[in-house]
Amino acid sequence: VIHPETKLLPNYLFCFVAGEYSELECPNPYKGLPMSLYCIDSLIEHLKVIAPFIWEITIESMKFFESFFGYPFSFNKYEQIFAHEYKWGAMENAGIVTFNDLYVFKEKVSNERMFALANTISHELAHHWFGNLVTMKWWDDLWLNESFADFISYFCLDKIRGNVTTLNYDSSFASFNSRKGWAYA
Repeated sequence: VIHPETKLLPNYLFCFVAGEYSELECPNPYKGLPMSLYCIDSLIEHLKVIAPFIWEITIESMKFFESFFGYPFSFNKYEQIFAHEYKWGAMENAGIVTFNDLYVFKEKVSNERMFALANTISHELAHHWFGNLVTMKWWDDLWLNESFADFISYFCLDKIRGNVTTLNYDSSFASFNSRKGWAYA
């Protein structure tokens, strides 16, 4: 896939993914922003099942963040790649998020697991404002970047709950509260 030239970026925001990936383009991208999902061929049918959910969470979160921060999404595309044998859960870079492909569920999963995916989507998207657009002075403050993205993703999911049709959840803050022990550690 060839993309237009981007603005200058710090080198730690650059991401390069290579391999044989299948692409799903967003049927109704937000503000015409090119948006795609990618995964290995053997997972594409499973990704197609959850793609409407991923697009809804992505677009509703993007709308919320633009409104809440008073600043538009500042990159010229938004891609989400489910990478085979990816070491981490997910990682944001400018205009692209890499996810462990274990998030492409091969079976019907619980609302809790779908909510966890929704939160990861929203968390990584939040970094496009706090972490990519605005970033900490040095890596010693990475905890602030992650803590803010963690909080704001739950806050976002609570605020967009009425617009989400692909997942039923009562409140995001019960899940947020359950992460306190992890945060303290």
